[in-house]
Amino acid sequence: MLGLRGRMALVALAASFGALVAVLLLAGPRLREQAMKQARDGLLAEARLMARVVAEPMSRGIADAALDATVDAAAREIRARATIVARDGRVAADSALSGAELQAVDNHGTRPEVIEALQRGVGVSVRPSATVSRTLLYAAVPINHDGRTLGVARVALSLDGVEAEARALQQAILAAAALAFVIAAALSALLSAPLVGPLREIMQKAREFAAGHLDARIAVDRRDELGELARILNLSSERLRERLEENARDRARTDAILSAMEDGVLAVDARGVVVVANRALQAGLGLESPLGRHYLEVIRQPEVGAVIEHVLRSGERRQEEVEIQRLRRAYALSGVSFPGPAGQAPGAVLTFHDVTERRRLDRIRRDFVANASHELRTPLTSIRGFVEALEDGALQDEQNAGRFLGKIRTHADRMATLVEDLLELSRLESGQQAPVLDEVPCAEVADDVVASFAALAARKPVSLVHEDRGAPPVVTDADRLRRIVEALVDNAVKYTPENGHVIVRTRPGEAGAAVVEVEDDGPGIAAEHLPRIFERFYRVDKARSRELGGTGLGLSIVKHLAEGMGGSVAVASEPGRGSCFSVTLPGRATTRA
Repeated sequence: MLGLRGRMALVALAASFGALVAVLLLAGPRLREQAMKQARDGLLAEARLMARVVAEPMSRGIADAALDATVDAAAREIRARATIVARDGRVAADSALSGAELQAVDNHGTRPEVIEALQRGVGVSVRPSATVSRTLLYAAVPINHDGRTLGVARVALSLDGVEAEARALQQAILAAAALAFVIAAALSALLSAPLVGPLREIMQKAREFAAGHLDARIAVDRRDELGELARILNLSSERLRERLEENARDRARTDAILSAMEDGVLAVDARGVVVVANRALQAGLGLESPLGRHYLEVIRQPEVGAVIEHVLRSGERRQEEVEIQRLRRAYALSGVSFPGPAGQAPGAVLTFHDVTERRRLDRIRRDFVANASHELRTPLTSIRGFVEALEDGALQDEQNAGRFLGKIRTHADRMATLVEDLLELSRLESGQQAPVLDEVPCAEVADDVVASFAALAARKPVSLVHEDRGAPPVVTDADRLRRIVEALVDNAVKYTPENGHVIVRTRPGEAGAAVVEVEDDGPGIAAEHLPRIFERFYRVDKARSRELGGTGLGLSIVKHLAEGMGGSVAVASEPGRGSCFSVTLPGRATTRA
């Protein structure tokens, strides 16, 4: 493929060649025509001269031989053949013929140039000559004397000379055009040389611009159009680089904002193809490579699709709460329209706010209100019934009055215990009382608790023992640890049947932690109750729990006490095989950290 310089030279050569061809095509016929005109005018002038020479002799009736000699003498001064034709068409004289040859010439009265000269005063004709067997140009004029036409003077010239003259002119023009062709080619090559270097530089830098190297600059210092083009390209590159950097900064800010958001963000274009999905959304919904895919492939949830389609169709804001069953999570959706690229329909952007915890807290709050009301209503109803009975006359019955008063005291104590537990739970949740951390030997705390519950366990009777397997000392709140173990041992002794066993076990845990376990062989807990066993007022057997005097808050308090010290609580149980509650307290290094 030719370069720019070669193309410029080729264009110049083609233009020169076209001009040369045009000159030959246009000027060639005109040159021949011009030569013919000049030859005709010259012949007419010579014919008139010959007519004047022979007019006076012919008027005197000079003999043909004498006239022929006169014509021969006069023809020597001209370049053409001269012929004198009498009025009757007889050839009276001819500069090329004499004697018998002249007398044998045909009558020229029918020659077109002779007829035209007699009729119009001038006759011109181009035709082959019967005498010399060549194409000749004939010019004829009448021979007049004293108002009489004596004949016709005709001169003839071979066209070979005219054609030679025309060819000579064409050759001269062709030589001049060829010289111009060569000069144009040389000038085009010479003038294009200073342009090729800068153009190559501009093209090379333009390729670098296209490849993304926007820091490159065109080093062309000219004051012509090429210099202006180089400056425009440099300026365009600089502005494009600035705009790309600004877009990159905006994109980075947007990505940072989306990554920092706890809410999920999903954006789709007008076709429903995902264009944005932040980390929170991908992590929360478990999405893999959502970008570039249709939202139906990414989130197969009808409610989400309905929100997206509504926003895409109407462009209006839409809010909805959906529950994704496979994740067991609930989200508050908010969908709005956002503009698409130029010439395209707008898309939709959705935010996913996780309301699972809010719903759980709402449910716990409703359950708490209902349970607290129920727990308070039962003893209040009993107290009011016993008071009414006393007011109706049972007060005078000493035996029943004492029994009723005892029941009133029992229910009042139960209400007081419930209120104390609620206040304790409120203080723990609000963090009003921070734990007092100190190095505490778990085994000693367990020994004290087992000793304090020994009499209660013996009355049932239930076997209550402590097994220490080398639990290390931990940095914790000794009073809170004691309350945790007491609550767990109290529940174990209450729910363990007669002649059962309760074991308090202290052992080392992972990373220097200590574990306190309270294991019994009571009725056990079904699997469906285990996730909620530490909720407030949650009871596995409500009738038996109230019969044993429980408030339903003990395990919830245990959980808050353990978590407040950086620990955790867990339960393992099967129906008919007892239960094992374990409290894990972090080691000393972990606690200090």
